[in-house]
This record gives sequence, C-alpha cells and structure tokens, in this order.
Amino acid sequence: MSRYDWRHSVFAPLVGLVVSGVLMVSGAVKGLLEFVGATTAPVAAELIVTLIIAVFLTTILRIVRAVPDIRRESAATARAVASVQAVKTNEDTLVARRLKLFREAADAGGDCEAVLSARSALDEGEMANKHHLDHALIWALPVFGFIGTALTMAAMVGSFSNALDSQGDTGVLIAALKQHVLPELASAFGVTMIALFLSVLAFGAMSLVERAERAGVAAADEVFLVYLARLPTRQAGPLAQTGPDLKGLTHELAMSRGRTEELVKGLDALRTAVERLSAVESRPQRYTLVREQ
Repeated sequence: MSRYDWRHSVFAPLVGLVVSGVLMVSGAVKGLLEFVGATTAPVAAELIVTLIIAVFLTTILRIVRAVPDIRRESAATARAVASVQAVKTNEDTLVARRLKLFREAADAGGDCEAVLSARSALDEGEMANKHHLDHALIWALPVFGFIGTALTMAAMVGSFSNALDSQGDTGVLIAALKQHVLPELASAFGVTMIALFLSVLAFGAMSLVERAERAGVAAADEVFLVYLARLPTRQAGPLAQTGPDLKGLTHELAMSRGRTEELVKGLDALRTAVERLSAVESRPQRYTLVREQ
C-alpha cells in the first residue's frame, strides 16, 4: 500500500470532513433535518448533524478498506483448497502463514496441530484489534445524536425562559411556545433520529465485514485440518528418531533370552546327573568275603 493510497489512515477522516462540510454549505443538512420532521434547522443542530455525517463516512470508508483483503484471502484459500503446493510462504495471507508454520513445526518435530491452533487464535485477536476504532466510531454516532438533542433543547429552554422573564401574558407564552419550543423540540429529536439511523447502517456494514473475515479464518483452518488428516504418519514425531535404538535393544534382548534358555537346559542336565549319582550312592551294597589260598 502506497503512502497516498485510498486505504491510508488519513484518507477516511479527510474525505468525511470534506463531504460533510460540502453538504452543510449546500443546504443538504438543513434539508435532511426538515425531511425527518424538523420545522426549523438551528445552527447547533446543523453542526451536530454535519459532525455525525463526517463520523459516519469515516467509519464506512474504514470498513470498506477491509474488502480487498477479504477478496485476496478468499482467492488464496481457494488456491490452497485446489493444491497446497500452489501456496507461496512469502505471501501475507492466512494460508501462507499457516503453511510456513506447519513446515517449520514438521521439520523441528513439533506438534503441528498445536502450532496451527495458536496461529488461528492470534488471527482472531488481530482481527478484533483491527476494528477496535471502527466499533468506537459506531458507538459514538448515537452519542453525538444525544449531544445534538441536548444542545437544541438547551437553546429551546433559553428562548422560552426569555419569554417568561419579559412578559407574564399567557398569549405571549403560547406564542413563544409555538415559535421556540415546539419547532426546536422537533429539530432536537430529528438529530437523534439521523444519528440512530446512520449508526444502524454502519453497524450492519461492520457485521458483514467481520463475518466475512471470520469465515476466511475458518476456511484457512479447514484447509490445514484436512491436510493434517490426510498425512499418513503425522503422529510419528520423536518416536521415529528412536526407531534404530529400539530395534537394537530388541535384538539384544532376544540374544540374552537364547543364552538364558541354554543355561537353564544345562542346569537341568546337571541336576539330573546329580540326582542319578545320589540314587546310586543310596543303594545298599553287598560285600563277599574271599579266603586266600
């Protein structure tokens, strides 16, 4: 993104201020107030509505900045679904970051699933922080509407209090009520109505963008979950490195077992010989006397 690209952080508020100023000078703000039921358009009400329009345009432009990223992520995920080998690890996309971490974890003999899960959690947190200011601006829209309502009603009360101080005639009071209170009251509620309507529009746009971004994260995770499931011996890990040692140990145990069996057979033969010798010695002996001639 270049320094003077439309996605620059200064572009949205600058455009919002310029467009809202043009609308106020051209009388569009006054016409908007009259459209929502205001019989008059006090200066305070026009200024607040102009500020509300500026904030709304700034929010919408900031939200729209995420649309090219969503399309780029969607295209990258589609390529990864077709073939993981088509993903380039040097790209700044969700699938590229996951593929790079997956290869590094596999080369190091680590847990690939745990690494990918941590990457997904980081992407979720980054997405929430990315739109933190946008949510604050959306929240500020109805607040500005209530501020405009309060300012307009304050001017209304001031005008009516002047009528009360100057004359005590009921006819004058009724005329002041018709001239200052009721029109100003309609203008005050018109400011709030405009702010609430624009906040609903901004919130709807924000919800659509966040939904698309979360869908992109889920799609990238699903690509690598399928890829992990298709790997034949993905659980081998460190056990594969100890395979030769285990084979050598098994061979030594087999040889030791053979020698032990031979030793047991020898001991059995020796025991049999000893038993026979003991049996011979325990037999009664007959002795014959022979006289010499």
